[in-house]
Parts: sequence; structure tokens; C-alpha cells
Amino acid sequence: MRRSNHKKQIKKPTKPKKPTKRATYGLVLSGGAALGAYQAGAIQALFEAGLSFRCVAGSSIGALNGYLAATREVERMLDFWKKIDRGKLITVQSFTKILFSGGTAFLSDQLQRSLVEQAVHLDALKKSRTKYICTAISLNTGRLHYFHGNQAKNDRELREFILASAAVPGIFPPVKIGEELFMDGGLVRNTPIDALIGERVDTLIAISMEPEHYPEEKLHNTGQIALRTLSIFFRSQANDAMERARYLPQRRVKKILLLRPQLPLPMQQYEFDPKKIAHLIELGYRAGQQFIVRHKLR
Repeated sequence: MRRSNHKKQIKKPTKPKKPTKRATYGLVLSGGAALGAYQAGAIQALFEAGLSFRCVAGSSIGALNGYLAATREVERMLDFWKKIDRGKLITVQSFTKILFSGGTAFLSDQLQRSLVEQAVHLDALKKSRTKYICTAISLNTGRLHYFHGNQAKNDRELREFILASAAVPGIFPPVKIGEELFMDGGLVRNTPIDALIGERVDTLIAISMEPEHYPEEKLHNTGQIALRTLSIFFRSQANDAMERARYLPQRRVKKILLLRPQLPLPMQQYEFDPKKIAHLIELGYRAGQQFIVRHKLR
């Protein structure tokens, strides 16, 4: 019986594939008062897609949304926006009161403080292991401060950082921290990209509520002109922050992306209309989903 001269081919064991390295992300949140509802919807979409953020920075309302994003309390954030009572925020009576008094703000910050006290806890931030920064301006020196929430001594100090960042001039009183008075950081750094530019993350995602374009429409009164001017100011800040970040020597972030609406959102900054807020959350959520697909984020 003839033996075959063909040797059996022994298959070499295949090397196991190296697991794909998971992308790392940072999150930057602009200020924008009631327009922060759009931001909340976009954040919801990012979290649902499984994105995990190593670091978060925010100004003004972005400071509060930022804390809730850093601690991964997305449901609490959405609940906060859905339950806002505009009757307790800014009213015609509030404006009348300040015009005919010697006060320094339209409103006291008691409601804002109670909301922050319910939502903000240092232990939750420490457990998350997410770096969290919010910005505020010293009225004493005019300097911008980056408050590191993880370095706060206690709940009270962390809450003061956030309240200072959200203390809109003329609307809420300044917040005293140490020997200085602080106000809304959004006046100088409404989109504080530079706060996180030195972090070792693959992609930094900034969310702004100011539009990519403005429609060609007539502005009929002083109020519309003032609000458009404010929007242009904050839009310009976001653009400048993106441009400046490219050349900062401390940059370690590989890529910076800006998520914002194409056209102005259908609500003003201090409108706080519950139906419009719900609509803004949905618009932000859909924009976030489209953003994820467009940039292939997972």
C-alpha cells in the first residue's frame, strides 16, 4: 500500500486580536440660561451612546449641567429641566422691584441655592472620578477663576463654586468665596475649552447653544436687537475658543468638536416656558444623535 508523500499541514495558532482601545472624551458646556435645556438633551444622547467623560468643564448654566454630567446623573438633570417653575424665576414684578429699589440684583438666589443644595454633593463627584471645573469672575480683581470641584473641602464649597459660576450679573447677587465676590464665568469664558485643553483625551466635545447661522429676518424692537447682540457675543466666544485651542502650547487633546444648533433656538434665554423647554430638550437630543453619527463617536 502506497503511503502519501503529502505531509499534513499543521495550522499555526492564530494570535488573539488585541481589544480595540476605547476612545476617551472630555465635555465642555457653555452658558445660556434657559437654553441649557438643549444642552441637557444633547448630553442625554451622548450618554445613551455609551460615551464616557473623564473631565467636564462648564460656565453659568453649563456649570450645573456639567456637575450632573460629571456625576452621570442624567435623569436628575432632565428632571430638573422638566420641573422648572418659571413663576419662581424671573417675572415682571422682579424687574419692577429692582428698578425702584437700591438692590444689586433682580432676584435673590434662594431658589437657585435650594436647587443646587438638592442636587450637588461632593461625595457623588468623588465617586465618579471625573475631573470637574467651573468658571467664575472675581469682581474684586476682574480675573477669571477655574474652580476645581474635586478639590472642594465640602459640599458647601462645591455648591458655592457652581452658584458663583451661574450668578448672572444683575439677575442674581454675587457669591462670596473667601474674601472675594464672584459672578458668572460666562462673561469671559462662556465656552471654557481651555480649562480642559491639557487633558489626555482623544476628543473634547463642546456644546454651545448659539447657532451656526442667523436667518435673514427683520428685528422689530430693541429687545430683539439686544438678544441677538448677546447671542452674537456668545457665539463669537465659542468660535474664538475653538480657534485659540488649536495653538495653545499645553494642548494634549487630539481633537475638538463643537455641537451647536444650525439656527437660533425657538426660545429666549430667560423665557423658561415649560413647553418650549421640553421642545428644546428634544431638539438637543436629536442634534446629539446626529452629531454622534456624523463624527462616528462610540
